[in-house]
Amino acid sequence: MKIKYLSLALLNIICFSAVAAESNSMNNKNGFFDNTFFKNTKFEFSTRNHWKYIKENASQPKEVHSAWGQAFTFNYKSGYLLDILGFDFTYDNVIKLGASDYFASRNLLYNTGKKPNKHNAHGFNKFTQRYAKVKLGNSTDLNFNGKVGWHSLKDMGVISSSQHLTRYSYLGYSGVLKYANFALSLAYIDSALPRESSQKVHFYSIDRKHEIDNIKTAGIAYNDKALKLDYSYGVAKDYIKRHVIEFAYKPMDKLTFGSQIYGSTALKNHDKMKANVRDFDDSAWHYAADVEWKEADWSAKFGIAYTDANRKGAIGFYGRHLGKNNRGRYNGMAAAGGDYMRDGEIVLSSVVAYDFFKDNTTGLYLNYGEFNYKHETLKNGEINVFNIWKPTSGTFKNLSILSKLGYGWSYKTMSNKDITPKLRDGHAQRSPSLSAETVIDYRFNLL
Repeated sequence: MKIKYLSLALLNIICFSAVAAESNSMNNKNGFFDNTFFKNTKFEFSTRNHWKYIKENASQPKEVHSAWGQAFTFNYKSGYLLDILGFDFTYDNVIKLGASDYFASRNLLYNTGKKPNKHNAHGFNKFTQRYAKVKLGNSTDLNFNGKVGWHSLKDMGVISSSQHLTRYSYLGYSGVLKYANFALSLAYIDSALPRESSQKVHFYSIDRKHEIDNIKTAGIAYNDKALKLDYSYGVAKDYIKRHVIEFAYKPMDKLTFGSQIYGSTALKNHDKMKANVRDFDDSAWHYAADVEWKEADWSAKFGIAYTDANRKGAIGFYGRHLGKNNRGRYNGMAAAGGDYMRDGEIVLSSVVAYDFFKDNTTGLYLNYGEFNYKHETLKNGEINVFNIWKPTSGTFKNLSILSKLGYGWSYKTMSNKDITPKLRDGHAQRSPSLSAETVIDYRFNLL
């Protein structure tokens, strides 16, 4: 059954149930609006101001990529009719505040053209989410929650949703069945609304020549106070198979050991792509481990990772996403301004943060990676300073301000789609970069 028809069927059930609930409620003294569907309804209005900037020259002469926008978001979350069925939606309106050429790489504003021209940058509006929801069982030991329609999926199987001015959302259905400390998740999606657009898009191979009809994924997880273990498997039809393993162990409250393994295996439409387009030949794997220590006013996290992504005659890469127009699940430390997931690359990462005063965290984020190419060791890295102010009480308790400034160094590449080094006299050419970002969030609780 098509997803849109399944969504309509569930909505009709909800409407019918609402009429039945109204009829029943008229017979009691509390009246219609005492129904849990209305009693548990929530309205929320929020704003986000987001600016992103980078100056780099890896694949071209030195260029500035910058975008700035303002988002207004309205969230509606209903209660449950008959303690089973409900309906939620999210509406976003984005206003363009500024843009440079090459703005589209920042994924904030809608691009109406094919060339990197700042005049193609525009705001947009959309119903980012609109879905029917169902829950079965109220027991903490056994319950099920499901959604059908347009909705975001944060770390659901091998799929995830990221947010800039708006959040990625998908058309499909998903559900989580929980029993004690175990959870089984399932999802099926066939279209997306990207975070920088209101236009529905389908999934494609990275060369955009093969449409991916759907993505299916399932996962099983165990979670208690000391241990978290999650295994997920997914398939982008005829394109890629994906495995995800995430592990975290807390022997004490302050200390956490973590590990992640991510793997992709090529299917027939991936193999049909030209060798100079694809990220890897047959398979790509990324292995990572980290350790974190948390005190009341400071924290430190350190990680190491390695990537195996063979590509004949060029540098392979573990791509986080399952082709174009989706976001793949990834929670390793190697993802930063530039992803450190090249074939044979070893990367060291660290995040150190300190609360110099209440509700304010200042930190330093560092990445350093290196790998070999044609008997030369290529080195990449970046240093980011960040600050987060998030009051927990008082007038500004719903305000959050993030600011970040970073410097990075890498090498010139063959193109923006091919990360293979562009050599001069047999040697790689250094490519520095400067980046900055601010995010200002404010939330209003209307009900």
